[in-house]
Amino acid sequence: MYARFGSDEKIERPLALLRRAAAMGAHLKWAAAAAVVAVIVATVARLAGPLIVRWGVDSGVIAQEREVITRAALTYLVFLVVQYTANSTALRAVNTVGERYLRRLRVKVYEHLVGLDLDFFGKSKAGVLVSRLTSDVEALTTFSNEGAINVITSTLTVVGVGVGLFLVDTTMALVVLAVMPLLIAASIVFRIFADRAYRRVREQIGLVLGSLQEGISGVRVVQAYNQERSQLHRFHRVNDRYYRANLDAAKAISIYFPTVDFLRTASVGLVLFVGGARVLDGAMSFGSLVAFILYLAWFFEPIIQLSNVYNLLQGALAALSKIFGILDTSPLVQESPDAVAFHRDVEGRIRFEDVTFGYDPGIPIIEHLDLEIQPGERLAVVGETGAGKSTIAKLGARFYDPQAGRITIDGIDLRDLRTDELRRAVAMVPQEGFLFTGTVRENIAYARPEMTDDEIWSVAGVLGIETWLRSLPERLDTEVRERGMRLSSGERQLVSLARAMAADPAVIVLDEATSNLDPETEATVEEALGHLLEGRTAIVIAHRLQTAQRADRILVVSDGRIAEQGRFDDLIASGGVFARLQAVWETAENRTH
Repeated sequence: MYARFGSDEKIERPLALLRRAAAMGAHLKWAAAAAVVAVIVATVARLAGPLIVRWGVDSGVIAQEREVITRAALTYLVFLVVQYTANSTALRAVNTVGERYLRRLRVKVYEHLVGLDLDFFGKSKAGVLVSRLTSDVEALTTFSNEGAINVITSTLTVVGVGVGLFLVDTTMALVVLAVMPLLIAASIVFRIFADRAYRRVREQIGLVLGSLQEGISGVRVVQAYNQERSQLHRFHRVNDRYYRANLDAAKAISIYFPTVDFLRTASVGLVLFVGGARVLDGAMSFGSLVAFILYLAWFFEPIIQLSNVYNLLQGALAALSKIFGILDTSPLVQESPDAVAFHRDVEGRIRFEDVTFGYDPGIPIIEHLDLEIQPGERLAVVGETGAGKSTIAKLGARFYDPQAGRITIDGIDLRDLRTDELRRAVAMVPQEGFLFTGTVRENIAYARPEMTDDEIWSVAGVLGIETWLRSLPERLDTEVRERGMRLSSGERQLVSLARAMAADPAVIVLDEATSNLDPETEATVEEALGHLLEGRTAIVIAHRLQTAQRADRILVVSDGRIAEQGRFDDLIASGGVFARLQAVWETAENRTH
């Protein structure tokens, strides 16, 4: 538990975190209260055992009263059944409450994540975000299922045993308490060394996992350059440091737990020595001595459990801090409270009015951009890498808001438009067609899940891909697998184009859907694109000459500004920036062929 769920982070305002976490689970308060009651009943039933044994020994065995022995045994059995039932109920109730809480938390975090804008995802690593819903939630799960019930049980047991010891014999209780400073000192020293050792373990396991991932991901390069042995040596060094860190942690454990056992055994010996003398002197009964020893056996274990629970709590608090950090992140692109819908069918007229934008507001990518795109016009945006082409496309789809100026569609500022209305009107097809795990049908109908098969086949017919779809093994029921890996890149792009057409948007933003395809597949996709873009306003990020040639107008972007714009032939004839780009394209394509 130290290695897996410990945390090296300093937790700011832990009580505030716990209060906020509790507030999120307010709907579970009665179920949680029932679980706590069950834990209390189970603990009290267990703690009553030594007192029943004392009664049976003193009033039954010593007094030679068989009836008392029988009643004591039956009473002990009843309490045992109560303890078992209550403990089973408590475990089930605690786990149920914890899982219900975490199920809702996962949904809440995921719902918030998918509502955040591209700026957030551009600054966050996907692996880190996934870990919020996996490893961090796992730390919370472990605390809720194991730590929470241990906190209650161990605390009640320590308090109950302490009270029981004094009830049985005050003098003997004070003798046992004399050992407590040694146990507390040993626990503090252990925590200092264990925290240090397991911090190193967590650091080294990260390096081991990183080395493994790098070696496996780059295995082709490793083999191509015959560096298997060198890579193995590197892994050996990292793995050896991890091994030594674990040995240091094992040393701390090998000293602490035997020390606790020694103190426990020494305490029993001390109780037998002092208590035996008190029994012989008649100061306490033999049954009390037996009960005292039984209580003593339960006194040390919950203290150790509370030490482990502290570690789980630290890990849970760190996880809560990270999860709440996501929940407290507000998207930069938000729907206005007074957002409106389109008053009529969308024509698709887009205007950029003096637009300035930068991913870092202090470093503009686009400056003072004025641009109007007519309904049904196909605009190709070209320029060198980093010129701002994709940024214009993302602004047009309102994945970002400009720092200055405004962007309108049919005269309505995108910031004043309802998000659902905007997403129905504008569809973006990325450079690589991303498909979700599922069937071809589910991916085409992603934007309109209510689509019938007839409607899907109609879309396929318009795009000219019906024959291809019917050639698939299970047609629309064909499973595309994770990220669509069952299909080729060209086939994935065809499905993504069908998905865009199924959404029936007035505006298509296209990040060059054919740039990564072979010539034959490119021709198929280009034909489908022609059908998709017909009658629709299109902003096309052009990386190839053919794409620019098919546009109604070409916009040449340089350093975030419009360098040139016009029809293909006119721009070539002018001999400007586009003409030089076209010469570079032709040279590259000739080399390819």
